Amino acid sequence: MGQHRQALEIYVFKLEDYVKAEEYCNQLHKAEDNAVADGVPPRCVALLAYEEDKPSIYLTLLSLYLSPPHGYQARYGPALEVLAKHGSRLPPNSALDLIPETLPVQELEFYFKGRMRAANSILNESRIVSSLQKQEHVKTQAQLLVGEATDGSATRARHVTITEERVCGMCHKRIGGSVINVFAE
Repeated sequence: MGQHRQALEIYVFKLEDYVKAEEYCNQLHKAEDNAVADGVPPRCVALLAYEEDKPSIYLTLLSLYLSPPHGYQARYGPALEVLAKHGSRLPPNSALDLIPETLPVQELEFYFKGRMRAANSILNESRIVSSLQKQEHVKTQAQLLVGEATDGSATRARHVTITEERVCGMCHKRIGGSVINVFAE
């Protein structure tokens, strides 16, 4: 029905079942990924620059833990678990805005390490793709300029050696130092 925040409130505050709340988020996240990526290879877990503004179900769960409705206490333990397991799926600006200033940075070390790993994996993936594209470009240039074909035959690199003894196949004259035109046989 699209009322995910209310469902998470029931799991977190009424039932106090944090595992079920996380499973609910996992199911929704999986359903979103399947709906978006039908036929597309799985993307990197980390958020890309254009995805940082999209609402995340994990961000909703984190906001319930750290900024609970009136009458409930903040739950730092489950919030830290969400940051540990799904921190790379959270928009960093929004997640850091939710974290209270009283929480020691040392407890968030794993979150920052996870974000750095995710950013590095995106960077490394783009470097690999760039290198593969450069290699493909070099291969194409070699085929065009030198004539190296993929099947092992050289098309433009074919050469003909002309000596004093070589004779024309049509008129049987010696070729020697004359101007020549070679036709494919």
